Amino acid sequence: MNNKIKKSVSAGLIICTLLLLATFTSCGGEKIKDINVVLIVIDTVRSDHLPFYGYKKNTAPFLDKLSKESVVFERAYAASSWTSPATASIFTSLYPFQHRLLMGLLAIRMAKQIDPNVIIHKIPEEIDTIAEIMKKAGFNTYAVTDNLNIGERQGFTQGFDKFENYMYNKAPAVNDRVKKWQKEMETKGKYFLYLHYMDPHAPYHRRAPWYVAQDERQADLIAAHDSEINYVDQHIEELYKQFKWDKNTLLIITADHGEGLWDHGKMGHGNSLYREEIQVPLMIRLPGEQVTRRVKVPVCTIDILPTVRDIVGLGKDKNNEGISLVPHIEGKEEDYKDRYLFSYLWKQVKKEVEFKSTLHDKYQFIFQKPKKKELFNLLGDPKETHNLFFKGGFKMAELLEDKFNDFMKKARKYKQQDTKVKLDKEKLDKLKSLGYIDNSN
Repeated sequence: MNNKIKKSVSAGLIICTLLLLATFTSCGGEKIKDINVVLIVIDTVRSDHLPFYGYKKNTAPFLDKLSKESVVFERAYAASSWTSPATASIFTSLYPFQHRLLMGLLAIRMAKQIDPNVIIHKIPEEIDTIAEIMKKAGFNTYAVTDNLNIGERQGFTQGFDKFENYMYNKAPAVNDRVKKWQKEMETKGKYFLYLHYMDPHAPYHRRAPWYVAQDERQADLIAAHDSEINYVDQHIEELYKQFKWDKNTLLIITADHGEGLWDHGKMGHGNSLYREEIQVPLMIRLPGEQVTRRVKVPVCTIDILPTVRDIVGLGKDKNNEGISLVPHIEGKEEDYKDRYLFSYLWKQVKKEVEFKSTLHDKYQFIFQKPKKKELFNLLGDPKETHNLFFKGGFKMAELLEDKFNDFMKKARKYKQQDTKVKLDKEKLDKLKSLGYIDNSN
């Protein structure tokens, strides 16, 4: 194909994309009629374990197929590396140090003695969550979550007409509940549906037919984890086809955080802000005609809420810290190269642990309290094995640290709200099986 034809085809694709977006967002900000919004969060999935992000195994054949008719964000990052604060950031478009939900049931991890009376944080009632916003906009709102951290006690039920919260009941239970609501959902009008699948979370099950046993223990656990992704992929496909989400639905698929698979010596999440724990998939399928694009500019999961607002015609909200991704969908990536993204992790267990991260262009700076500092070139060193802080990177690290501290100092913050939860033996045993409680000294 000669250059003139290439340019013509490229221009044609851009024009088609812009025309399609124009049908969804009017200049006057009018709401779209009869369009549903479905937001799916798959717990504990890092982007580089998915085929459409280059993984060697086909862990998600359905999502891989869907990616070819969607907008895929190649560098999407979570606002934290564990479930409660990261998901609250998706719901509110605020960073954890703003909404102040810093610890969920993980507050009792590594406790020497298990106290059934647990203090956890919750989303402040004064913050409008994505469900409350959609409810006010005329959507019927539904949610099924399979993680105990995403429930009423933590403030996640605000704005939902119906909300079911399970504790790792697995993907079939999530789907069964949604299918029982199908008639109501499809007859009452447009709906917003939030689904939170838990399956890829430890303990990893060995799901047939995808699991292939490995001789070495770590490789075998990774194989099991990968088979769980296949398992949930199959169940997402089931609902997609049954509800015909290809027809009239804005579909967004992401993860709350990633998963350390011994990349830096540890398994799990909530341990650091390295890329494996915060880089997540983000795929948006627009309703109606297919719009396909790969976006290379870094974005954050706090951008999901502003994007939904934009596409359904609600306009901007000054209380949202994220930005609409519609310009990225339109191909205007260059306009956002100077953006700084933040992630934050804090927990108080045996001692206070705090991590801060700033992402900008190809660099990530990580500060671990009290004084550990690291700088990585994510494009040249995606596994983050070469700390540039003492190798000519001091000025860049200083800039990124200053950006975080300056933003954290000036950003709006809400008063932390706490709630007391009493856990029975059954829940405590379940938390132990999920790795949320460690009795070791």
